[in-house]
Amino acid sequence: MKPQLTLQTPLELPHQEISNYLNKLWIAEDKDNTGANTFTLMVWQPAWLEQCLVQKGLVNSPITGNLSPEIIEVAKKFILDAGLPITTSLYSEELLDLLKENLSNIDFEDFRGQFFESSISTLNPRRLVTLAPTLNENSDIKTFVSAYCPLSDSSALKPICGDLVVIRGGAASITHKGLKIIDELSIDELPSWLWWNGSLDESPDIFEYFTKHGLRLVIDTALGSPNRCLKVLDQLTKSNKAINDLNWVRLKNWRESLAMIFDPPSRRPILDHITDIDIDIVGDHIIQALFLISWISDKLGWSFLRVERDKESTKIKFERINGEKISTSINPLPLGNPSIHLGQVIGLRIISKISDVPKNNTCVILGCESVECMRLEAGGMANMQLIEQVVPNSFSSSEYDVSKLLGSSRGNTSPLFENAIKIALQIFNGFNNL
Repeated sequence: MKPQLTLQTPLELPHQEISNYLNKLWIAEDKDNTGANTFTLMVWQPAWLEQCLVQKGLVNSPITGNLSPEIIEVAKKFILDAGLPITTSLYSEELLDLLKENLSNIDFEDFRGQFFESSISTLNPRRLVTLAPTLNENSDIKTFVSAYCPLSDSSALKPICGDLVVIRGGAASITHKGLKIIDELSIDELPSWLWWNGSLDESPDIFEYFTKHGLRLVIDTALGSPNRCLKVLDQLTKSNKAINDLNWVRLKNWRESLAMIFDPPSRRPILDHITDIDIDIVGDHIIQALFLISWISDKLGWSFLRVERDKESTKIKFERINGEKISTSINPLPLGNPSIHLGQVIGLRIISKISDVPKNNTCVILGCESVECMRLEAGGMANMQLIEQVVPNSFSSSEYDVSKLLGSSRGNTSPLFENAIKIALQIFNGFNNL
């Protein structure tokens, strides 16, 4: 990884002067260097959890916008000490509301947008604009400008430089002033991305502004209420927006592991006789499980029939082309450790009944750890042929996942994901008809 080198200390400027300053910046540094010819990345970076922990004195460091191991550890301890449910996510409203009690209005060092992870800097973004909303909703806009140059591994290569702009203030100030600044910062000839690094429930007016301006979107449907997240996917799909979802990206190991199990031709007949699927998730946020079920049903050509919900699970019925029915179930499980994201898949069981003789039938189990595999083995499946695999956990940061998406230069929605969204929305509409 190449570290980022900032050419100057971030300079606070009146927002009216930013565009003119940036136009002169590269000529002042080097008349032959006009900056990288790559892309613009705009980041909604609220970092509410970090802001609260710093202001409460539970974390003694500047606000950076990164979910560091220290922040994760302190937040999990606070959840347990406060007596919140162990299924509470680090991004939950319940946690944030509790942390916001009795906060001071003291200003702390805020470095959001001034530094960014090397996995992104190696892509040489031409311009990186960070919207950094503050806990004080009435804070006026402050704007900062800087230049950066990633260091090259080769002394023969000239650094490819870009610039950073930080727009910090209350959400109302960002709405009324910040969005106008962004209009002035657009580089029409380069592709532009928006990484909405926060809950889809918050600041819908600002989010809608970006969705109307032709940006490629990176969102995370693990953050926000399931209803809101699915409605956003519905709106974006209908308007043909390019959607990249980190919640879908985190399913990669599960999809690849399942595909590898059925890669041998001798196992293909199992797929034609699937009768039941159970998916275990952390907490009750069902969107990632919906994506997984929708992907499976799309690959196998199933048709959605109906959905039923009760306190313990969500049951979804599908039909094969030959009229046979498939029952699937999403089962929320409480774990003894607060999670970073609710709704992450931790176990998958597929039952295929090819015969009336139990030993000729198959039970496929995938688990994030061996304990989860053993849990799914229960329920009278021991007399079937058992195919079992532990799916490796993915510990990559959101910044790293975003850098992979940016590096792929995908200007449209992945066809696999697009098909999964369509089926997930059919199921979601089924909820509304209950």
